[in-house]
Amino acid sequence: MKKDVYAILLAGGKGTRLWPLSTGNYSKSFVRIAGKKPLIVEAIERLKSVIGKKNIVIVVDKRQARLVRKFAGGVPKRNVIVEPFGRSTASAVGLAAINLDPESIITVLPTDALIKDTRAFTKTIKNAVNFARKNTALLCVGIKPKSASSAYGYIKVKSRLKAGIYSVDKFIEKPTVKKAAALIKNKNYLWNAGMFVFKAKDILEAMQKHAPLLYSQLQRIKMRNCSKQAAYAKMKNVSIDYQVIEKAKNLYCIKGNFSWSDLGSWNSLEALGLKPDKNGNIYFGKTTLVDTRDSIVYNSGKENLDVAGLRGMVVVRTENGTLICDKKDAEKVKKLAGIV
Repeated sequence: MKKDVYAILLAGGKGTRLWPLSTGNYSKSFVRIAGKKPLIVEAIERLKSVIGKKNIVIVVDKRQARLVRKFAGGVPKRNVIVEPFGRSTASAVGLAAINLDPESIITVLPTDALIKDTRAFTKTIKNAVNFARKNTALLCVGIKPKSASSAYGYIKVKSRLKAGIYSVDKFIEKPTVKKAAALIKNKNYLWNAGMFVFKAKDILEAMQKHAPLLYSQLQRIKMRNCSKQAAYAKMKNVSIDYQVIEKAKNLYCIKGNFSWSDLGSWNSLEALGLKPDKNGNIYFGKTTLVDTRDSIVYNSGKENLDVAGLRGMVVVRTENGTLICDKKDAEKVKKLAGIV
Protein backbone atom coordinates (compact mmCIF):
# COMPACT_ATOMS: atom_id res chain seq x y z
CA MET A 1 0.00 0.00 0.00
CA LYS A 2 1.23 3.50 -0.85
CA LYS A 3 2.46 5.92 1.79
CA ASP A 4 -0.59 8.17 1.36
CA VAL A 5 -2.89 5.63 3.04
CA TYR A 6 -3.69 6.07 6.72
CA ALA A 7 -5.76 4.13 9.22
CA ILE A 8 -7.70 6.06 11.83
CA LEU A 9 -8.45 3.86 14.82
CA LEU A 10 -11.27 5.12 17.01
CA ALA A 11 -10.43 4.16 20.58
CA GLY A 12 -12.37 6.69 22.63
CA GLY A 13 -15.66 4.84 23.06
CA LYS A 14 -17.03 4.23 26.54
CA GLY A 15 -18.31 0.73 25.84
CA THR A 16 -21.24 1.22 28.20
CA ARG A 17 -23.00 -1.97 27.06
CA LEU A 18 -20.01 -3.98 28.31
CA TRP A 19 -20.12 -2.45 31.80
CA PRO A 20 -18.71 -3.19 34.36
CA LEU A 21 -15.77 -4.64 32.41
CA SER A 22 -15.38 -1.48 30.35
CA THR A 23 -15.82 2.03 31.76
CA GLY A 24 -15.30 5.61 30.73
CA ASN A 25 -11.72 5.40 32.01
CA TYR A 26 -10.98 1.98 30.55
CA SER A 27 -12.98 1.27 27.42
CA LYS A 28 -13.46 -2.09 25.75
CA SER A 29 -10.67 -1.26 23.26
CA PHE A 30 -8.18 -1.99 26.05
CA VAL A 31 -9.70 -4.93 27.89
CA ARG A 32 -8.62 -8.57 27.62
CA ILE A 33 -11.24 -11.27 27.33
CA ALA A 34 -10.57 -15.01 27.53
CA GLY A 35 -6.81 -14.49 27.46
CA LYS A 36 -6.89 -12.70 24.13
CA LYS A 37 -4.91 -9.56 23.38
CA PRO A 38 -6.61 -6.19 23.94
CA LEU A 39 -8.76 -5.35 20.93
CA ILE A 40 -6.67 -2.30 20.03
CA VAL A 41 -3.56 -4.48 19.84
CA GLU A 42 -5.37 -6.92 17.54
CA ALA A 43 -6.56 -4.02 15.36
CA ILE A 44 -3.01 -2.72 14.94
CA GLU A 45 -1.59 -6.16 14.18
CA ARG A 46 -4.36 -6.82 11.66
CA LEU A 47 -3.22 -3.79 9.66
CA LYS A 48 0.48 -4.63 9.45
CA SER A 49 0.26 -6.17 5.97
CA VAL A 50 -1.69 -3.26 4.50
CA ILE A 51 -0.90 -0.13 6.56
CA GLY A 52 2.28 0.22 8.59
CA LYS A 53 2.36 1.52 12.16
CA LYS A 54 3.83 4.84 11.01
CA ASN A 55 0.57 5.51 9.16
CA ILE A 56 -1.76 4.49 11.95
CA VAL A 57 -3.51 7.38 13.70
CA ILE A 58 -5.29 6.70 16.98
CA VAL A 59 -7.97 9.05 18.28
CA VAL A 60 -8.70 8.73 21.99
CA ASP A 61 -10.18 10.90 24.71
CA LYS A 62 -8.01 12.50 27.35
CA ARG A 63 -8.93 10.04 30.12
CA GLN A 64 -7.63 7.06 28.15
CA ALA A 65 -4.58 8.55 26.41
CA ARG A 66 -2.22 6.78 28.83
CA LEU A 67 -3.66 3.42 27.76
CA VAL A 68 -2.84 4.05 24.10
CA ARG A 69 0.78 4.68 24.99
CA LYS A 70 0.77 1.39 26.89
CA PHE A 71 -0.80 -0.80 24.20
CA ALA A 72 0.08 0.87 20.89
CA GLY A 73 3.80 0.22 20.73
CA GLY A 74 5.35 1.26 17.43
CA VAL A 75 2.70 3.86 16.62
CA PRO A 76 4.45 7.28 16.60
CA LYS A 77 3.54 9.50 19.52
CA ARG A 78 2.60 12.28 17.11
CA ASN A 79 -0.04 9.96 15.62
CA VAL A 80 -1.98 9.74 18.87
CA ILE A 81 -4.62 12.47 18.71
CA VAL A 82 -6.17 13.26 22.07
CA GLU A 83 -9.69 14.62 22.29
CA PRO A 84 -10.41 16.92 25.25
CA PHE A 85 -13.39 14.68 26.02
CA GLY A 86 -15.35 12.02 24.21
CA ARG A 87 -17.70 13.41 21.60
CA SER A 88 -18.79 11.45 18.55
CA THR A 89 -17.20 9.52 15.71
CA ALA A 90 -17.82 12.53 13.48
CA SER A 91 -15.70 14.76 15.72
CA ALA A 92 -12.97 12.11 16.02
CA VAL A 93 -12.73 11.50 12.26
CA GLY A 94 -12.77 15.21 11.50
CA LEU A 95 -10.04 15.92 14.05
CA ALA A 96 -7.82 13.32 12.40
CA ALA A 97 -8.66 14.46 8.85
CA ILE A 98 -7.60 18.08 9.41
CA ASN A 99 -4.17 16.83 10.47
CA LEU A 100 -3.54 14.90 7.23
CA ASP A 101 -2.74 15.93 3.68
CA PRO A 102 -6.03 16.55 1.80
CA GLU A 103 -5.15 13.86 -0.78
CA SER A 104 -4.48 11.21 1.86
CA ILE A 105 -6.68 8.12 1.79
CA ILE A 106 -8.28 7.43 5.18
CA THR A 107 -9.51 4.10 6.47
CA VAL A 108 -11.67 4.62 9.56
CA LEU A 109 -11.83 1.57 11.81
CA PRO A 110 -13.37 0.99 15.24
CA THR A 111 -11.17 -0.88 17.69
CA ASP A 112 -13.93 -2.99 19.22
CA ALA A 113 -14.57 -5.35 16.30
CA LEU A 114 -13.86 -9.07 16.19
CA ILE A 115 -12.46 -9.99 12.75
CA LYS A 116 -11.30 -13.53 12.10
CA ASP A 117 -10.26 -13.59 8.42
CA THR A 118 -7.41 -11.10 8.17
CA ARG A 119 -6.65 -11.95 4.54
CA ALA A 120 -10.21 -11.19 3.37
CA PHE A 121 -10.26 -8.06 5.54
CA THR A 122 -7.02 -6.83 3.93
CA LYS A 123 -8.38 -7.49 0.43
CA THR A 124 -11.52 -5.48 1.22
CA ILE A 125 -9.53 -2.51 2.49
CA LYS A 126 -7.22 -2.54 -0.55
CA ASN A 127 -10.17 -2.61 -2.96
CA ALA A 128 -11.87 0.25 -1.13
CA VAL A 129 -8.67 2.32 -1.11
CA ASN A 130 -8.20 1.84 -4.86
CA PHE A 131 -11.78 2.96 -5.51
CA ALA A 132 -11.48 6.01 -3.24
CA ARG A 133 -8.23 7.04 -4.93
CA LYS A 134 -9.85 7.11 -8.38
CA ASN A 135 -13.21 8.58 -7.37
CA THR A 136 -14.70 11.33 -5.25
CA ALA A 137 -16.35 8.82 -3.01
CA LEU A 138 -17.24 7.96 0.55
CA LEU A 139 -17.26 4.20 1.12
CA CYS A 140 -18.78 2.24 3.97
CA VAL A 141 -18.20 -1.45 4.64
CA GLY A 142 -21.17 -3.81 4.75
CA ILE A 143 -21.10 -7.35 6.13
CA LYS A 144 -23.40 -10.20 5.14
CA PRO A 145 -25.62 -10.83 8.20
CA LYS A 146 -25.13 -14.08 10.08
CA SER A 147 -28.32 -13.71 12.10
CA ALA A 148 -31.34 -11.49 12.67
CA SER A 149 -29.54 -9.15 15.03
CA SER A 150 -31.12 -6.04 16.52
CA ALA A 151 -27.70 -4.87 17.76
CA TYR A 152 -26.55 -3.54 14.37
CA GLY A 153 -27.69 -1.00 11.82
CA TYR A 154 -28.30 -2.19 8.27
CA ILE A 155 -27.33 -0.89 4.83
CA LYS A 156 -29.51 -1.59 1.79
CA VAL A 157 -27.42 -1.66 -1.38
CA LYS A 158 -28.70 -1.45 -4.94
CA SER A 159 -26.84 -1.35 -8.25
CA ARG A 160 -23.43 -3.01 -8.51
CA LEU A 161 -20.71 -0.77 -9.96
CA LYS A 162 -17.81 -3.21 -9.92
CA ALA A 163 -16.73 -6.31 -8.03
CA GLY A 164 -17.86 -5.91 -4.43
CA ILE A 165 -18.80 -2.21 -4.68
CA TYR A 166 -22.41 -1.01 -4.77
CA SER A 167 -24.42 2.18 -4.68
CA VAL A 168 -26.43 2.67 -1.49
CA ASP A 169 -30.20 2.79 -1.30
CA LYS A 170 -30.72 3.58 2.38
CA PHE A 171 -29.71 2.96 5.98
CA ILE A 172 -31.89 1.24 8.56
CA GLU A 173 -31.30 1.98 12.23
CA LYS A 174 -31.12 -0.90 14.68
CA PRO A 175 -34.37 -2.78 13.98
CA THR A 176 -36.39 -5.14 16.12
CA VAL A 177 -35.43 -8.80 15.88
CA LYS A 178 -38.65 -9.43 13.94
CA LYS A 179 -37.85 -6.75 11.39
CA ALA A 180 -34.20 -7.88 11.17
CA ALA A 181 -35.40 -11.41 10.39
CA ALA A 182 -37.35 -10.01 7.44
CA LEU A 183 -34.44 -7.88 6.25
CA ILE A 184 -31.85 -10.64 6.08
CA LYS A 185 -34.04 -12.64 3.72
CA ASN A 186 -33.10 -10.01 1.14
CA LYS A 187 -29.46 -10.28 0.03
CA ASN A 188 -29.31 -6.50 -0.49
CA TYR A 189 -29.33 -5.85 3.26
CA LEU A 190 -25.96 -5.84 5.03
CA TRP A 191 -24.77 -5.09 8.54
CA ASN A 192 -23.20 -1.65 8.92
CA ALA A 193 -19.71 -2.37 10.27
CA GLY A 194 -18.90 1.26 11.08
CA MET A 195 -15.85 1.17 8.78
CA PHE A 196 -15.25 3.87 6.17
CA VAL A 197 -12.75 4.73 3.42
CA PHE A 198 -12.34 8.12 1.70
CA LYS A 199 -9.88 10.90 0.93
CA ALA A 200 -9.34 13.43 3.71
CA LYS A 201 -10.54 16.25 1.46
CA ASP A 202 -13.68 14.34 0.45
CA ILE A 203 -14.87 13.71 4.00
CA LEU A 204 -14.11 17.31 4.99
CA GLU A 205 -16.07 18.60 1.99
CA ALA A 206 -18.96 16.36 2.99
CA MET A 207 -18.78 17.72 6.55
CA GLN A 208 -18.80 21.27 5.23
CA LYS A 209 -21.97 20.53 3.24
CA HIS A 210 -23.91 18.32 5.63
CA ALA A 211 -22.54 19.25 9.07
CA PRO A 212 -21.46 22.92 8.79
CA LEU A 213 -21.24 23.45 12.56
CA LEU A 214 -18.87 20.51 12.91
CA TYR A 215 -16.79 21.71 9.94
CA SER A 216 -16.51 25.29 11.23
CA GLN A 217 -15.29 24.12 14.63
CA LEU A 218 -12.74 21.80 13.03
CA GLN A 219 -11.41 24.71 10.99
CA ARG A 220 -11.12 26.80 14.15
CA ILE A 221 -8.96 24.06 15.65
CA LYS A 222 -6.87 23.77 12.49
CA MET A 223 -6.27 27.52 12.30
CA ARG A 224 -5.62 27.59 16.06
CA ASN A 225 -8.35 30.16 16.56
CA CYS A 226 -9.52 28.37 19.68
CA SER A 227 -8.71 25.42 21.89
CA LYS A 228 -9.90 21.91 21.08
CA GLN A 229 -11.94 21.96 24.26
CA ALA A 230 -13.80 25.14 23.29
CA ALA A 231 -14.49 23.82 19.78
CA TYR A 232 -15.60 20.40 21.03
CA ALA A 233 -18.04 22.01 23.45
CA LYS A 234 -19.93 23.42 20.45
CA MET A 235 -19.97 20.22 18.38
CA LYS A 236 -22.97 17.92 18.32
CA ASN A 237 -22.52 14.56 20.00
CA VAL A 238 -23.79 12.75 16.90
CA SER A 239 -22.06 9.99 14.94
CA ILE A 240 -20.48 10.42 11.53
CA ASP A 241 -23.17 8.11 10.13
CA TYR A 242 -26.01 10.44 11.11
CA GLN A 243 -24.25 13.77 10.58
CA VAL A 244 -22.56 13.06 7.26
CA ILE A 245 -22.48 9.58 5.71
CA GLU A 246 -26.22 8.95 5.39
CA LYS A 247 -26.75 12.35 3.76
CA ALA A 248 -24.01 12.07 1.15
CA LYS A 249 -24.82 11.55 -2.55
CA ASN A 250 -21.39 10.14 -3.40
CA LEU A 251 -21.83 7.21 -1.02
CA TYR A 252 -20.91 3.62 -1.89
CA CYS A 253 -20.74 0.34 -0.04
CA ILE A 254 -18.10 -2.36 -0.35
CA LYS A 255 -19.02 -5.84 0.80
CA GLY A 256 -16.64 -7.27 3.35
CA ASN A 257 -16.36 -11.02 2.87
CA PHE A 258 -14.88 -11.69 6.28
CA SER A 259 -16.23 -12.81 9.63
CA TRP A 260 -17.07 -9.72 11.67
CA SER A 261 -18.90 -8.92 14.86
CA ASP A 262 -18.99 -5.93 17.15
CA LEU A 263 -18.06 -6.57 20.76
CA GLY A 264 -20.95 -4.37 21.74
CA SER A 265 -22.69 -6.21 24.54
CA TRP A 266 -22.23 -9.23 26.79
CA ASN A 267 -24.20 -11.38 24.35
CA SER A 268 -21.60 -10.65 21.66
CA LEU A 269 -19.03 -12.67 23.63
CA GLU A 270 -20.63 -15.70 22.03
CA ALA A 271 -18.98 -14.54 18.78
CA LEU A 272 -15.53 -15.20 20.25
CA GLY A 273 -15.89 -18.79 19.11
CA LEU A 274 -15.52 -20.26 22.58
CA LYS A 275 -17.05 -23.68 23.01
CA PRO A 276 -19.94 -23.63 25.50
CA ASP A 277 -20.09 -26.27 28.20
CA LYS A 278 -22.57 -29.14 27.96
CA ASN A 279 -25.33 -26.86 29.31
CA GLY A 280 -24.71 -24.07 26.80
CA ASN A 281 -22.89 -21.78 29.23
CA ILE A 282 -19.93 -19.56 28.37
CA TYR A 283 -17.84 -18.64 31.39
CA PHE A 284 -14.61 -16.82 32.23
CA GLY A 285 -12.46 -16.85 35.35
CA LYS A 286 -12.97 -18.75 38.59
CA THR A 287 -16.56 -19.96 38.50
CA THR A 288 -18.71 -22.84 39.66
CA LEU A 289 -22.00 -23.39 37.83
CA VAL A 290 -24.76 -25.60 39.24
CA ASP A 291 -28.02 -26.29 37.38
CA THR A 292 -27.34 -23.28 35.14
CA ARG A 293 -28.03 -23.20 31.41
CA ASP A 294 -27.49 -20.94 28.39
CA SER A 295 -25.83 -18.24 30.49
CA ILE A 296 -22.74 -16.02 30.31
CA VAL A 297 -20.70 -15.80 33.50
CA TYR A 298 -17.63 -13.57 33.81
CA ASN A 299 -15.44 -13.27 36.90
CA SER A 300 -12.22 -11.28 36.98
CA GLY A 301 -11.87 -11.51 40.75
CA LYS A 302 -9.56 -13.77 42.73
CA GLU A 303 -12.39 -15.35 44.71
CA ASN A 304 -14.63 -17.99 43.14
CA LEU A 305 -17.99 -16.91 41.71
CA ASP A 306 -20.70 -19.50 42.48
CA VAL A 307 -23.86 -19.51 40.36
CA ALA A 308 -26.87 -21.82 40.71
CA GLY A 309 -30.24 -22.29 39.05
CA LEU A 310 -30.03 -19.68 36.31
CA ARG A 311 -31.43 -19.81 32.77
CA GLY A 312 -30.37 -17.43 30.00
CA MET A 313 -28.67 -14.93 32.28
CA VAL A 314 -25.57 -12.71 32.30
CA VAL A 315 -23.58 -12.58 35.54
CA VAL A 316 -20.47 -10.38 35.70
CA ARG A 317 -18.17 -9.50 38.59
CA THR A 318 -15.23 -7.13 38.15
CA GLU A 319 -13.43 -4.62 40.36
CA ASN A 320 -15.70 -1.95 38.86
CA GLY A 321 -18.97 -3.56 39.89
CA THR A 322 -21.34 -6.50 39.58
CA LEU A 323 -23.96 -7.08 36.90
CA ILE A 324 -26.85 -9.54 36.80
CA CYS A 325 -29.34 -9.41 33.94
CA ASP A 326 -31.36 -11.52 31.55
CA LYS A 327 -29.54 -12.14 28.24
CA LYS A 328 -32.44 -10.59 26.35
CA ASP A 329 -31.86 -7.35 28.29
CA ALA A 330 -28.10 -7.17 27.66
CA GLU A 331 -28.51 -4.12 25.40
CA LYS A 332 -29.98 -2.19 28.36
CA VAL A 333 -26.78 -2.38 30.41
CA LYS A 334 -25.68 1.01 29.06
CA LYS A 335 -28.45 2.57 31.14
CA LEU A 336 -26.87 1.17 34.28
CA ALA A 337 -23.43 2.42 33.24
CA GLY A 338 -24.80 5.95 33.19
CA ILE A 339 -26.17 5.63 36.71
CA VAL A 340 -23.54 3.83 38.78
